[in-house]
Amino acid sequence: MASEVNAPDHSPHHPGITTRCPTTCLGVHTVGDMVALLSAAARMARPDITDPDDGQHDRHTEACPLSCLHLSVRVINALKYADTPPRTIGALLRMIRTDQLTEVRNIGRRSLAEVHQALTATGFDVRHTNLL
Repeated sequence: MASEVNAPDHSPHHPGITTRCPTTCLGVHTVGDMVALLSAAARMARPDITDPDDGQHDRHTEACPLSCLHLSVRVINALKYADTPPRTIGALLRMIRTDQLTEVRNIGRRSLAEVHQALTATGFDVRHTNLL
C-alpha cells in the first residue's frame, strides 16, 4: 500500500500532480467524477475519432444531439430502429423514464450499461432509472 501523503500539500487540481498524489488531487469524489475524468482523457487521447461539431462542448443539455453521448455504433444503430427514434438526449431520457428503451430491439444489458455510463459522464443524473 502507498505511504501516506502530506495532506496540506494536496488539494484538488493543485500544480504538480504526480502518480503519488491521492485521487482527491484530481477532484474525484464520486464514480461520476471518475467517469467524466476518464471520458475527457479518452477524448484528448484520441482526437482523431471526433469531429469539431460532434458534442465537444462543456455543458450538455437535453437539447443536445445523441452524438454528444459518444455512444457506440451498435447502440446508435439499435436506437435508429426504435418506434420513435430519439434524436436528442432529452428524447433518450424520456424513453428511459417511460421504459421504452428496454423495449428497443438489440438493446440489452450491455447497451443499457453503456447508455447509463454515457449519461453519467455528461452530467445527467440517472441513478433512479432501470438502466442497470
